[in-house]
Amino acid sequence: MGDAIFVKDDQSKLILVNNSFCDLFGLPRKDIIGKTLAEHVSDEERESFLKIDKEVIANGVENISEETLTLRGGEQQIISTRKSRFVDKSNNKYIIGAIRDITEGKRAENALLESEKQLRELNETKDKLFAIIGHDLRSPFNNILSLTELLRGDENNANSESLELYLNMIDSTSKSTLKLLENLLEWSRSQTGQTDFKFEKINVTTLILEVQDYAQNIAQTKNIIIKEPKLQAQEIFSDSKLLRTILRNLLSNAIKFTKSGGEIVISVFQKKNIIEFVVSDTGVGMSNQVREKLFNIATNISLPGTANEKGSGFGLVLCKEFVEKLGGKIWVESKLGKGSDFKFTLPIEN
Repeated sequence: MGDAIFVKDDQSKLILVNNSFCDLFGLPRKDIIGKTLAEHVSDEERESFLKIDKEVIANGVENISEETLTLRGGEQQIISTRKSRFVDKSNNKYIIGAIRDITEGKRAENALLESEKQLRELNETKDKLFAIIGHDLRSPFNNILSLTELLRGDENNANSESLELYLNMIDSTSKSTLKLLENLLEWSRSQTGQTDFKFEKINVTTLILEVQDYAQNIAQTKNIIIKEPKLQAQEIFSDSKLLRTILRNLLSNAIKFTKSGGEIVISVFQKKNIIEFVVSDTGVGMSNQVREKLFNIATNISLPGTANEKGSGFGLVLCKEFVEKLGGKIWVESKLGKGSDFKFTLPIEN
């Protein structure tokens, strides 16, 4: 028979096995007869392994079960076992059973379930991306078109102040739209495995000053001060492009949710073999409910900024993905009405 067949006495000792049984467990018959299989499994599994035998002997109820066995060699097998009690004329009780190795089938089943889960997540991601493209890219372009129409309509009476205002608004909208486009492109490359990592020695001060310079104009339009960075670490071996994208998105997010007159500061701390980056703001903060959904593309909800700025929330999702790709982790500490600290760690060397 293809299945492993066995007979046990009332002490779970094997008294009869077929060749398939020996093949399944990789043991010769002389090492099986008179012993229990529990002698060949791990100590943690022995008690549960023998428990079913005792129940079958005591109650005579047929048992069908699935078990994971860790054999002495460390190999794991998933088996499906059917056990029944047999009582002879002398009232001796035995267990008669059949075992089928379902390891490969279970692995295939688990792989299928995992694939289905990944497919659902990809579909959710696709829907979110289409929503971002359909709404968050269309809205800023409509704003730019509206502003240019206003400029055309006011070109005869335009004064320098209104002209500068319109141009600043167009500039700010264009930059935020470009940032979103860049995020979308970076994310799509990472999903298709096209993101090439280039690890190199990075001067932390130089990189942070570059990022702050990029965000300075947007901060000034909201009367927000970006303070001098607090740096306890000067160098890190990482990917400068991804690190720049992470910091840029966190800084843009801080500006979005900080009111006029507020402050933002980037701090960097060295802790043993990691570096911790912190982007702190004096903004509106957030509830625990919002905080728990921030870094998941399926649950992230975009909220308007303190100047009613629109956005997709996609930048934070991208930050999490890039931080993890660089071997770190990211989280946020925040209280409603009291600002937020976005923190992430990276190894000093990869």
